[in-house]
Amino acid sequence: MDPLLRRFRLIQIQYCSRILRGVCGVPAGFAAVRAVRKLPLVRDIINALVGYNRPFLTLQDATAAIAGYEGGGHHNSSYLSVKIPEAEKPRPGDYAALFHLERVASEVHRVFDLGGSVGNLFYCYSKQLHFPSDLRWTVFDLPETNKIGAELARSIQEERLHFTDQLMDADGYDVFISSGSLHYFQQPLADILAPLAVKPRYVIVNRAPLVDVPSLATIQDGGSYRLACMLHNRAGLIKGMEQLGYVLVDSWDIRERSVMIPCYPDMSAKTYSGLFFRKA
Repeated sequence: MDPLLRRFRLIQIQYCSRILRGVCGVPAGFAAVRAVRKLPLVRDIINALVGYNRPFLTLQDATAAIAGYEGGGHHNSSYLSVKIPEAEKPRPGDYAALFHLERVASEVHRVFDLGGSVGNLFYCYSKQLHFPSDLRWTVFDLPETNKIGAELARSIQEERLHFTDQLMDADGYDVFISSGSLHYFQQPLADILAPLAVKPRYVIVNRAPLVDVPSLATIQDGGSYRLACMLHNRAGLIKGMEQLGYVLVDSWDIRERSVMIPCYPDMSAKTYSGLFFRKA
């Protein structure tokens, strides 16, 4: 597609999506849309208007829908400008996770951080908690991100922070943390942990867009970048963890974030969520 036409189409999708979110934000408007959105002609019109801003069955389907429109995705400078400052200070959704980490701090020597970018969470939490000198905090992320994180850690002589692109490296860790990252994985959390021979004693899920309908995929539109993401089913996530032998200790809402799908507020994540599990 011609770059100018692609730019026009992107603006059109964002504008129509904004209008339809507004319409469905009114009870009467949503009732009207819900009554007709499954009709083939109406569904085709809605899909044409909102483009990639709709539900998908899989993360792969959602990723394919933004091909050419991703704007760099996770490597976009605007996305990084949002993520990097997370190391500076906790946000409201962090305090419950910090509370639970502090309570078990004496038992924690190894932390596995799923999708931890350049170590943002480690830098943020280390300002709030007294981590031991022998702590090993391992970040799982993309190789390019790991390289940046490792260089940053070396530059400040931070020896507790390590990086990997192998999920099996989580074997035998005390704590497994997924903060703002679980929705970028197709697999349910239990499927990620199941292959580990020695599973973590504690699991923290934070800033996750969970839903009470069957799991689905959609798109996060950050304006200059777009990311495919999963909205995992809350009950299914908890049941999967229970089947692995975990107990849900606490849960909390994070109201500063949401993923709202145009015409499908009933399938959207109106808030993000946090969960704390311990091994039974």
